[in-house]
Amino acid sequence: MEKERHGSSSPAPYVKLSRESSENRVRKGYVPVLVGKEAATTERLHIPTKLMGHPSVAALLELSANEFGYEQQGLLRIPYDPDSFKQMMKRISKNK
Repeated sequence: MEKERHGSSSPAPYVKLSRESSENRVRKGYVPVLVGKEAATTERLHIPTKLMGHPSVAALLELSANEFGYEQQGLLRIPYDPDSFKQMMKRISKNK
């Protein structure tokens, strides 16, 4: 498992699991999402639940609902560039 950490006292703004990982468990306090516009560039990330209500994340969730509907099967998909999403999550978590 590859983890992104920034500082020892604050939780990571996201946790990235490799596609080859057989571990499908999600740590308590995190929500699994698929971020990407195309299947080839989609990344599975675990987002802290405390960041899900942030206005920027809420806007992306609304975008997801508009594109895929409210009855998505499986993991929540967010049609956004994964690198830009990770940068946004880092900025958000620093301000929390």
